[in-house]
Amino acid sequence: MTIRIKLFLITLISFSISHSQEINQIEHLEGVYQGQVEGGYLFCCKTASGFERILVFNEILSVILEKYPLHIDKHVGESFIISFIKDIIIEKKESRELSTVIRLQKLVPGQHLQK
Repeated sequence: MTIRIKLFLITLISFSISHSQEINQIEHLEGVYQGQVEGGYLFCCKTASGFERILVFNEILSVILEKYPLHIDKHVGESFIISFIKDIIIEKKESRELSTVIRLQKLVPGQHLQK
């Protein structure tokens, strides 16, 4: 094998190992539920620096929706600690980010996310 081919194979192997061994970390945010929108569930969240931003979470685990039926907008305006993961979905040369809520904890007045 030529050196070029060896280098190319090493590059491919290292890319596939690093990509396949990517570990999704669970992230936590404090947010207020704003309602359901096309493509997900809308929350107004506080960032680590204290700013607010609007986030749409694509999916929420069904066991969470049993406890908090967000799809009927019953909990609009309520505060939650949101635990979620992000995945990168690659389809036909396009990639998109998918965020899935894996845990919701309702906040009582005066309670905040511990950092």
